[in-house]
Amino acid sequence: MEFDYVLGAALIFFVRVLSITIATLRYLFMGRASKLVVFTLAAFEALTFALTFGVVAQDLTNIPFLVSYSLGFATGTYVGLFIEEKLGQGYSTVNIISMTRSLPIVEAVRKAGFGATRTAGEGVSGSVGLIYVVARRKDVGQVVKIANDIDPKAFITVEEARSVSRGFLGYGRS
Repeated sequence: MEFDYVLGAALIFFVRVLSITIATLRYLFMGRASKLVVFTLAAFEALTFALTFGVVAQDLTNIPFLVSYSLGFATGTYVGLFIEEKLGQGYSTVNIISMTRSLPIVEAVRKAGFGATRTAGEGVSGSVGLIYVVARRKDVGQVVKIANDIDPKAFITVEEARSVSRGFLGYGRS
């Protein structure tokens, strides 16, 4: 009987890790991969969720199963983030607003190998420089660091670029 609990808890843990990893990949592929791929991932995600939740919900006093379910969710999230980081798919738009240092920022970003567009704008306190950089998601940290090193007061946002075509897409220099 004790072996059944250990085996059951281990199975719940590993299936839950699989489920959450699939969920992360499904989110990652939405809008980038074929609808059939996303559909298939969603179906497997739902199946693995139903299997694990069904077993756990039958006896909510079974602490090993509850712990396995929870740790499987947490571990699956970590594994999914790790995979997403390694794939580094897609692009992001880094928007940088600097009151006084936009020219040095844009020059440093370009020197680092990224394309950057600079324009003027009006902020709450007057004129500002606006810088737009489209970069691979895995390079966003490098762009943000460059901006922060030059102007620690710069306002920076990062948005997902769902589609990119034409223009200069630098690949940074490490």
